[in-house]
Amino acid sequence: MSQSPFRARLGAGERLLGTLVQIPHPEMALALAREGFDWLFLDGEHGGFGPAEAARTLAALAGSVPCLLRVPSRDAAVLEAAAACGAAGLIVPHVDTAAQAEAAVKAVRGQGLVVVQAESREALANIRPIARVSGVDAIFVGPYDLTLSLGIPERFDHPDFRAALGEIAHVCQGVGMPLGIFRMTAAELRSHETAGFTLLAAGLDSTLLAAGARTLLAEFQR
Repeated sequence: MSQSPFRARLGAGERLLGTLVQIPHPEMALALAREGFDWLFLDGEHGGFGPAEAARTLAALAGSVPCLLRVPSRDAAVLEAAAACGAAGLIVPHVDTAAQAEAAVKAVRGQGLVVVQAESREALANIRPIARVSGVDAIFVGPYDLTLSLGIPERFDHPDFRAALGEIAHVCQGVGMPLGIFRMTAAELRSHETAGFTLLAAGLDSTLLAAGARTLLAEFQR
């Protein structure tokens, strides 16, 4: 398996800051890439990035920034098609067991990074064997689905959520597995960075666009 610069930085524990891209037009990714993000999170689960859209965006970016493509499911055919797009790697949602992680690694066949999402009670219970699966490059926490699974939807300050993150971090750091997480703001991400999360994603394209528009309008209304 090739040691890409992005994989090397991830493995070395560098802070890698990205943002979610859900609007499947290359111009959006290009605009965000120019701002200096370390990576882009192309979303094919809740956004519009299928293999064709991802391929067009990657061609437009021409390697200017690494992209991880989140697929809509763990289905082997979906993973194989997505891996062929040429992204730096895939983000695989709802990986709850080591067997599911192993199946994802097998389907990707070394064509980029394999980042598995831990976002359920079951994943939390199985985090140790998942973190030990050869070929998994990082574990990425999905905070919204995890809080929902824990029965505390979007209560990110709840002790149960904090305890879950602490357990995931403890296990992953013990085996040298890089950790990632998504939050909407930089302020929310900072506490996770100090806890050892390094593959970070903040905000998403539509909210960043709206925030820029609000700022512009507010300036004219002063």
